[in-house]
Amino acid sequence: MKGSFHIATVSGIPVKIHWSFGLLLLYIAYDTSQTSGFKWLSILISIGFVLSVFFCVILHEFGHALMARKFGVRTHDITMTPIGGIARLERMPEGKGQEFWVAIAGPMVNFVIVAVIWVGLVIFKGIELPLFSSSLWSFENQPPSYFIILLLANGYLGVFNLLPAFPMDGGRMLRSLLSLKMSRERATQIASITGQVLASGLFIVGLMRAQPTLALIGLFIFFAARQENAMLQRQSKLEHSLAADFMEPLHHELFLGQQIQDAQEKIQKIKNAAFIVWSRPGIPAGYITKERLLSAHMMNIADGLVDPWVIPVPVVVGPHATARQVIGIMQQQKLPIVLVGDHNGYIGEIHWENV
Repeated sequence: MKGSFHIATVSGIPVKIHWSFGLLLLYIAYDTSQTSGFKWLSILISIGFVLSVFFCVILHEFGHALMARKFGVRTHDITMTPIGGIARLERMPEGKGQEFWVAIAGPMVNFVIVAVIWVGLVIFKGIELPLFSSSLWSFENQPPSYFIILLLANGYLGVFNLLPAFPMDGGRMLRSLLSLKMSRERATQIASITGQVLASGLFIVGLMRAQPTLALIGLFIFFAARQENAMLQRQSKLEHSLAADFMEPLHHELFLGQQIQDAQEKIQKIKNAAFIVWSRPGIPAGYITKERLLSAHMMNIADGLVDPWVIPVPVVVGPHATARQVIGIMQQQKLPIVLVGDHNGYIGEIHWENV
């Protein structure tokens, strides 16, 4: 995620914090100063508590990440934002029931934290806490105790994430269970609709009770559920599309030995961001990006040849490779263009901006 800063690496997973998280801490400091006066101790306590809750959120995301690792799925990073944590998995495991265990691992971390704090308070403080009593779960009924408030925060985080509102953890669990009996696309559609219905309910309740935060959460879940469903439908389409279906015909604009100025004039009106450079028609030497050509022009060497600026050995994919496979290759190797070829030679090219 852009604008994020690396703060640690734990178990091989980078942990980052988005710059906007600082705005949340500034708001907490401002809100505390308005309610209890400008007292540094009160402000630091409030910020410290917020950081404690978000530390638990990071642990929640590590629950997802470490469970995903058991199914062979790598986590790119975990990023802390004002609205929560984001664990960027390289993909969601699609084996039978695997997504269920990855999804439930996060809330289970919160419930484990609740259990640890509860046992600690009972044993070391001698405090009687009826864990399953509704009287405990009211912030207004509790004394300003750091550990009790942290216990309640984790309890609510765990329960809230279990709501079957896609794309939250509960929604992913629902999709995983539905996928046992139907296609993943159909399961996603049902989970998405369920999430949108619940989100609409949250939005209406938020408006009726004059709780704007609840209404905003409802809006967020509603649109996130729609987006998640649309994303999977696109992925399904990519899975069933082949490279031969969306490749372009070969273009022979650029050749080795060509002057940079001539190359710039040829590609000036072409929308593509990269071009194959040919030794001769049908024999590729590599590729060059429009950005590299422009940088050569900026360095006042337009009279030179394109040869030194060519990136050699273009990647070739087969015509029966799925669109998903092609996108994966281009993402991993940061390729703006690939060739499509079969045993008879090169038959087309694929540009990243078109995919």
